[in-house]
This record gives sequence, C-alpha cells and structure tokens, in this order.
Amino acid sequence: MPNPVRLKSETRLLPIGVVVLATCCLVGCLSTPRIGQAAALEELLFEQPSLNGIAGNFFVPPAVHRPPPVGVFALILWQPNPNREDGMLVPTQWAAGAKTGFFPSAPVEEHQSGFQDMPGTTTVQADGDTVGAYINSDDLPAGSHKYKMMITPQYLASPAGRVRPFRQSGRTILISLELQVPTALDAHRGGSETYVSADLKFQDPVRRTKISYGCNLFYNGHPRGPDGHVRLDTDSQNMMINSAVVPGNEWLTLQRGSAVGQSAPWTGWKVFVFAITEKNFAAGLRALRDSIPRASIDPADYEFLGFHLNAELHFSEAPAQLGWSMRHVKIVDAPL
Repeated sequence: MPNPVRLKSETRLLPIGVVVLATCCLVGCLSTPRIGQAAALEELLFEQPSLNGIAGNFFVPPAVHRPPPVGVFALILWQPNPNREDGMLVPTQWAAGAKTGFFPSAPVEEHQSGFQDMPGTTTVQADGDTVGAYINSDDLPAGSHKYKMMITPQYLASPAGRVRPFRQSGRTILISLELQVPTALDAHRGGSETYVSADLKFQDPVRRTKISYGCNLFYNGHPRGPDGHVRLDTDSQNMMINSAVVPGNEWLTLQRGSAVGQSAPWTGWKVFVFAITEKNFAAGLRALRDSIPRASIDPADYEFLGFHLNAELHFSEAPAQLGWSMRHVKIVDAPL
C-alpha cells in the first residue's frame, strides 16, 4: 500500500504530486510517494483503482436482488432498466462523452453500457482510471423511485477493513479527486435539480449511528451549493451531514489550490482537495446531536464505512439530465 506524503500548505495537508502554476491553480495529480516518518503515520483509506471495462464492475442490485459488493470499487445503478425484463443494461457505442466529457477507448461497447443501444440513453462508462455516467430522467417511468435517479461509483469497506480515522487525537481525513460535469439540465428548484457530492460514510458500531458526510462539489444554478444541513436520508436511513466545498465551512476545510463547489456545468478536469479535520467532524456531530440525542459527539467513536459519488437528479416537477466523469479519487487518514 503506497504511503501518501505531506506537502506544504501552512499546517494543512495536500495530496501528493500537486503542480501549482504561477496563478496558484492546482492542476496536477498524484505521483510517487515520499518515504519518511510522517508518511509512515498516514493510512490510505481508499484509492480509485483502474477498471478494465463494465463487465464485473457494474451492478444493479434491485434487478439481481443482491446488495452491492463490499471491499471493491464498483459502479451501482439503483433503478432497473425498464426496457428489459432482467433490468440490466446493454452495451452501447454512441458518443456518450459528449455528455460526460469522457470518451472510452475501443472497443467502446466493452467500456460503456446503457438503457438502450441508441444515442441519448442513460449510460455508464468505465475505462482505466476514469468512470462516468449520463442519466436522463426521460428513461424512467413517472414516479420511479421517488422521482430520483443516480448511477454511483462507490467503495464499501469490508468489516475486517474498517478503521476509526479519529482514533487518535489530531488526525484529519484528506480527500482529493478530479471531476468534470459537462451536462446538467433542470428547472433549478426542488423537484427538478442536479447535483454532485462526495459522500463519506461513517458508523458508530456501538450505538449503530450511521452518517453520510456529504461534500457538495456541484449544485446546478446555486452559487455556493446547499447550505449546511443535517437530516435523515429516507432511502438509506442514514443521517446526512451535508455542506458545500467552499472556504469558511465549519464542517469541511478547503485546501489551498483546490477548486470550489461549482454552480454551472463545465468540461475539463477540475481538481478538488479538501479535508474533514477532527474539529470539522466534531462540529458536524454536535449538529447531528440535535436530531439524534443519543448519538456520540466524540469523533473517535466512528469508523469509516466507505465512499460514493452522489451524482443525482430529481425530476418530480420537470425533466432533468446529468452527465459527469471522475478520476483519481484518494482518501487518506493523516496527522493534522
């Protein structure tokens, strides 16, 4: 397992191998780790692996009546394909990169599947270090799954692989990833909206409190993303602690050179680098305590369960479309 290293950012940490231009814009990505005493104290929680295609890496749990896999990185669709009795997707060759910003290598049908073998259909992509998806609410019947739609890349830690990131005081969780969101069409209101968040899952195994810690990267038509809030996710029954990747956030710490949460679609990779410090996590837990009085507010009590990209649309009031691609996700537990 590689050991990430610490770069200079006052007292904060940045991911390895970041290249900073004269304009102080971060455009690099991860490179060879440095060996040292500080690096030995860091622990890799997750690093996005290379995928050789859709087969074996894409799952539709409602169609096969099995939960998603644990211990591996995979793409998950939560609505069965209404065009097939088995609910599965079919190989496609259309230029979905016009919607996601990512064009897989040939043969395209090995790296791309959709609801139908035709242009404009909901599609998932996986090739090498990059995954992507285009989702179109017109592909689902009205009322499908509470008028929500998502294809998500996710990693769920196996029980044996779970760790408590804040088991020692003075720790922080560093998150870095590259993202582009070329397509986002909606009515800019509740019931017709598109957004993308990096969600980390935590659990207090003693009290059974489960938390989805949402870090909003894109919220179409809303300059700062959603205000920080805590509420119950009725699908997962997890409590959500959600806020935007912006400066001055009590629940997140933006790192120098990182892109901030976006409000309009874009093509081209943006690098997001942010942290959940022990202080950030404790502040989020205190807000959670108002909703779950018995929830622990001690960060050391929580173990890391996994990560997923919550790239979702709602379409109860108007149709919506969302296209994105992602690469180079890395999550590290490190000294502050």
